[in-house]
Amino acid sequence: MSGMETLGRLANVIPIAAGKPFKMRGASCAMIVVTGAAAQPTLNERSSFGGADTPVALIRNVYWTTVTDGTAAWNKLIISPTVSTYTHGTTTGLTTAVTSVFHVFTSELSDPNTYLNVVSTAGPALVAVVLGDLTPQRAPANLEVLGA
Repeated sequence: MSGMETLGRLANVIPIAAGKPFKMRGASCAMIVVTGAAAQPTLNERSSFGGADTPVALIRNVYWTTVTDGTAAWNKLIISPTVSTYTHGTTTGLTTAVTSVFHVFTSELSDPNTYLNVVSTAGPALVAVVLGDLTPQRAPANLEVLGA
């Protein structure tokens, strides 16, 4: 068997992230995965785990599909100007979306904010986060706890 494991080298994962603030420090981007026919993710930033949420309009490219099982192609919706929220089923261009993905880059957060919080106010919805392009790379057991 050849290859390299991803966890700790390229990525860290938060499988259930809705309403749970997480640190962006140590990664160059977060890939937010949202599922649910009526999901409505809202993107917020904050300066600390216990800090107050401030809506942040950083959602610009939304990749979406009509399924959750990988049996349909991805589509791309360019949102201009950027927004802090959208809704599966009603936002123009996402009326048949069941799964969507968007990226937030650490460099886009306002100083001194280092946390993101993705809240989904409609649902049911599942929000997962994959932090990518890790710096520094660590063994999975030594990765920083993100939700503290």
